[in-house]
Amino acid sequence: MAKTRGDSQTRDLFDVEQVWPVRAPQSLPKALDMKRQISMSMMEAIRECGKTVPVVAAEMTDLLGDDEVTAQQLYAYTAPSKITHNISLVRFIAFVRATGCLWLWDVCLHDDGVLLLQGEEARHAQASLAEAHGRELLAKAKTLRSQAPLEVRISRGRK
Repeated sequence: MAKTRGDSQTRDLFDVEQVWPVRAPQSLPKALDMKRQISMSMMEAIRECGKTVPVVAAEMTDLLGDDEVTAQQLYAYTAPSKITHNISLVRFIAFVRATGCLWLWDVCLHDDGVLLLQGEEARHAQASLAEAHGRELLAKAKTLRSQAPLEVRISRGRK
């Protein structure tokens, strides 16, 4: 369907850069900067998910089983000033699941040039890759045909 005048919501179907931005690894930030970036993002995720810190902590504890997470620990993880309180990967996974904020993975991965695709986005990327492989095979077939003789002789046995 064509984009109507004044429509700012419809994306260009053929502008892949808008949907899946191509990233290159950046110079990695120092550990303190990463800690601050992650803690600020975690604070934002708590606000966005609409749950209280104690509720998120309780959900994380349920997900982790034996490993209890307290509200005080979450407050420490999300305070940029508490530079010695770093969340472990396992707890971060539980945090992402408890808040439902999958965009937190992008915060962790974008400096390495990694783009996270989920569900239908991943299927579209796979389809694009398959189409690219198909174009390569068609180009190879065209090259082979141009090198082959125009007439094909069929031998029907010996005489």
